[in-house]
Order: sequence, then structure tokens, then C-alpha cells
Amino acid sequence: MFMYGFTKGERENLRVDEEKTFKAAAKYILALTETQLTELVRAGDIVEVKTT
Repeated sequence: MFMYGFTKGERENLRVDEEKTFKAAAKYILALTETQLTELVRAGDIVEVKTT
């Protein structure tokens, strides 16, 4: 799962509210079943990022 990345030169840290939001989103995503993830990808609600 990839949420958000930045270099330290761009900003210091996440704000407290941002950290809480990202943690809640990660908890939700990591609890999904394979079937649920597949459906979310199929519906276009999330995007699978593939590397070569």
C-alpha cells in the first residue's frame, strides 16, 4: 500500500490530523479481503500500481 511520500526538503513532518487520517486509512485497507480489494480495483475506487 502506498499512501503519500515526500522528501524532508519538501516539508518537515505530517501534521497530527494527517497522521491520524493516514493511520485510519491504512487500518481500513489492510483489513480488506482479497475479494474486497479486487472489487475496489474493478470499480476504480483504488488503483493498483505495478512496477516493472
